[in-house]
Amino acid sequence: MRMKKIMILAVAAVALAACSRTFETQEVSEPQIGFGSWGSNLTKAEARIQGTSDFLAGDTFAVYGSKTDTDPATPVTTTVFDDVVVTASGSGTLTWDYADHRFWDSSAESYTFYAVSPSAYGISATVNPQTGAIASASTVFAGNNNDVLIAEKKTVLKDDGVDPAETPLTYFNSYGTVELMFHHAASLVDVKVKKSPNLTASAVKISAISLVNINTTGTLNIATGDYANTPFITIASWTSSVPGTYVPANGVTPVYGDTSTSADIAVGNEKVIAEDTAFNAAAPTTPAASTTLFNNLIVVPQTFGASGGAGSQKISLSYTLGTDPTTYTREAYLADFDLVDDADQDDETADTGFQPGKHYILYITIDAHEIMFSADIADWTDVTGYHYIIN
Repeated sequence: MRMKKIMILAVAAVALAACSRTFETQEVSEPQIGFGSWGSNLTKAEARIQGTSDFLAGDTFAVYGSKTDTDPATPVTTTVFDDVVVTASGSGTLTWDYADHRFWDSSAESYTFYAVSPSAYGISATVNPQTGAIASASTVFAGNNNDVLIAEKKTVLKDDGVDPAETPLTYFNSYGTVELMFHHAASLVDVKVKKSPNLTASAVKISAISLVNINTTGTLNIATGDYANTPFITIASWTSSVPGTYVPANGVTPVYGDTSTSADIAVGNEKVIAEDTAFNAAAPTTPAASTTLFNNLIVVPQTFGASGGAGSQKISLSYTLGTDPTTYTREAYLADFDLVDDADQDDETADTGFQPGKHYILYITIDAHEIMFSADIADWTDVTGYHYIIN
């Protein structure tokens, strides 16, 4: 889901405004348990490209699962998969396979599956193979990696989708591929800056920008009952901590200055900002243009602190306007971003934090009002003087 939030913050004479799916399947001729996957992904841990929605050859997930036999007086649940690595190969339609194949047990009544991608994250976490409960280790988010994908709980019943009167009986959806749907556990953030048409004749250059007080460390915990919820991964699934700072170079696609295109944005290496010709401070419009300064930054889900709070998440930036020698420094608190691109910052805010599985596109509009002059000349004032002389 993509969430666009827009901010405009007036400061004196200068104003600062602030999924597709791919399905891969593996056909099997024998009744072994095979896996396919729908999935979105962001992680750089393997072959996947962050910000896209495609698995690639070389990607993996760790699968967990059990079978249940309800015939005994006391039903018996037996673990079948625990930290088993499933790997993609091929191109186009991928093939997913794993070592030491397991086979469907026709004496069981059901199977239940869970999965985590990349597989290394699942293996490093504590995942209960029979309940899917997850307790992860503390993870540091560098900004361009560490996204985690968690699959929905998948239950396969005997004769799923098959007429019970069919002869001979087929089992577990005709021994078909187990289709897993993965969801993003992290959040994705873009920050775009644009200038108002008031500044058409003045170049706007960013000399510094950073995301400040963003929690950079997270621990993921998913309870068994969470899988029944929609969504089943929320901000509450994460314990985030260790506030830090991100700069444009930390995104999946790093952003640098215009002069030295592999060096950080800085004084002498500014980033020139595009004009949003459609911007109207009195009425919302769709931005006509903007300049991306954070490109697909992956962050741990977290709740925003109150606007103006000492430790609240914010964007700090410095910029210049045309030939004005002043460098303006402004702060935009994330709690202030709203859904309407105008000068009113009192519009509804959709989210109170970075939610898992959402791609946030945050627009900042820089506006300013030039100091202009006009002139007139005061007319002469007539003064009449008299002097009387007599000889």
